[in-house]
Amino acid sequence: MADEDELDRRFRKLAVEHAETRWLALRLDDDVNEFRDELRAVDTKLVEHTARFDSVDAQLRSLTQMVGEVLNRLPERGPDQR
Repeated sequence: MADEDELDRRFRKLAVEHAETRWLALRLDDDVNEFRDELRAVDTKLVEHTARFDSVDAQLRSLTQMVGEVLNRLPERGPDQR
């Protein structure tokens, strides 16, 4: 009878541990999914910001070229024309 009680106690303990492990695994799955969602959102923002940066960079280059062209067209000033 003592052996049966010991087996029942060990079985209950294993059942509780199994339930706890499953709960932790499900919680971990939820956390991983949450992290994935947040990472996707960060990646999306990064792509948006990169596209904006590329656009601003292209506009700045164009503006720099235009300013350079305007400066090249200006007449040279002599030393007495200050």
